[in-house]
Amino acid sequence: AAPISLRKKQSSAFIALPGIGNKLAGRIVNFRDKLGGFYSVEQVGETYGLPDSTFHKIKASLQLSGDVKKLNVNTATKDELKVHPYIKWNLANAIVEYRNQHGAFKNLEELKNIAVIDETTFEKIVHYLSL
Repeated sequence: AAPISLRKKQSSAFIALPGIGNKLAGRIVNFRDKLGGFYSVEQVGETYGLPDSTFHKIKASLQLSGDVKKLNVNTATKDELKVHPYIKWNLANAIVEYRNQHGAFKNLEELKNIAVIDETTFEKIVHYLSL
């Protein structure tokens, strides 16, 4: 079978995959849309309710394509940031408070100066942020 692009708008493409029904296909599309796109096929495995065994069966059939939607850390509001699944309220608040105290971010590495952002968190969110 041809690889399925993770950018496909409709969930019907995912339903063709083994172990993926309407509900899981909808969750994959919903999660992708909330994130602003996937930067890694591995992220599909984070979809709520998707069994790990099912993810491993379909992983080879998935294909990345296109860019992810980015949030500007120097202009985004707490409300804009907090809706992102990887950022949520505590990070959104910390990012905006840091910006208010220190001025605009000069580079994304500066986010590591924020106490609640460890290396793992940084690696997850940096793909969705811009200056």
